[in-house]
Parts: sequence; structure tokens; C-alpha cells
Amino acid sequence: AGQMPRLLGLALASKMYRSNPDLHADKFRKFSIQGNEVAFGTIGDASTSEGLFFETINAAGVLQVPMAVSVWDDGYGISVPKKFQTTKQSISEALKGFEKTDTHDGFLIMTGKGWDYPGLVEMYEKGIAICREQHIPVLFHIQEMTQPQGHSTSGSHERYKSKERLAWEQEFDPILKLKEWILDNSISTEEGLTEIEE
Repeated sequence: AGQMPRLLGLALASKMYRSNPDLHADKFRKFSIQGNEVAFGTIGDASTSEGLFFETINAAGVLQVPMAVSVWDDGYGISVPKKFQTTKQSISEALKGFEKTDTHDGFLIMTGKGWDYPGLVEMYEKGIAICREQHIPVLFHIQEMTQPQGHSTSGSHERYKSKERLAWEQEFDPILKLKEWILDNSISTEEGLTEIEE
């Protein structure tokens, strides 16, 4: 969460380059292409409970800057389930008051599943186009993520996740799902993917 204000600063720089015609000169193109940049940031769901996250979200909504935040949500903050740390057990639901409406500026909030590659591509293409073109900040809440090795090397997630959850994580591993999608769409063969994996 400590990096979020820096992300806001990068997004604000893009807005400044777009809004100031004096900065459109060729000599500034190494810094910005007339404010056509999007500042991308990622954060884990548990870190959204920190104050700097909320301060940044609020400021970005007020300033209307091209900031795209992806929240990776596997349902836990190390060993703590989100029901003990996130209102409504969903950061996208908790932030509904920050959402852009027809009459008020705010954030565009989009949700997706971490294992749904084509769905994520479609969502990000749409959200980033709006962010870049209209300078509306976007929050992508990516749910149903997996944590195959736990959150740290010192703590095993087998200690706090149920057998059912661990089985689900194996079945819905995003890498496995991407492989299935590649094969289903004849982008590669099993042999070709095995060669890449080795």
C-alpha cells in the first residue's frame, strides 16, 4: 500500500502533460506523448485495508487521473480470511461509493476471475481504453486467485486452508486454465507447451 501514492503521482503527471499545451512539444515526447499514458499498479487484497490505499483511491477519483489498479484477491491476507479484514468481504463492493456515476466523478470498478484469461483480456482492453482516453481511474478487482505456495516461505497455506479450498486451487490454477485455453483454441499443441515448460 505504501507504493500507491507514487502510482497516483505517475497518473497525475500524465494528466498534467495532457492538460498543458506547452508540454506537447516534441522535446517533451521522451517523457509523455501528450498525456496518453496509463499508470498501472497492483496490490494484494489484504493491503487494501491500509490507509494509503484509501487515500490514493479517493485522490484519484477526485483528480480523475489515468490510474489503473489491479487488486489480486485470493481470499486471504497471509493466514487471515478476508471476512476478518474487508467490509462486505469484497473490496469492489466496499468501494461502491467511489464508483463513477452519470452525475459524479469517481472510479470505474470492474471485476474478473483470475483464471479466466479471455474474460480478463476483454475486461482489461475495455477498462484501459476508457482510462487512457477519458482519464477515468479504473479499479480491477481480480477474484478467485490462487496462492500455490502460500504468502511466504515461512508459512504454509496448508495450515489455514481447507482441503476443499486447496483442491479448488489446483483445479483453477490460472496457469493450468491458460494452458487449457491455448489447447482448446488450437494456439499450440500439448507437445509444444511441454517443450516451453521444460
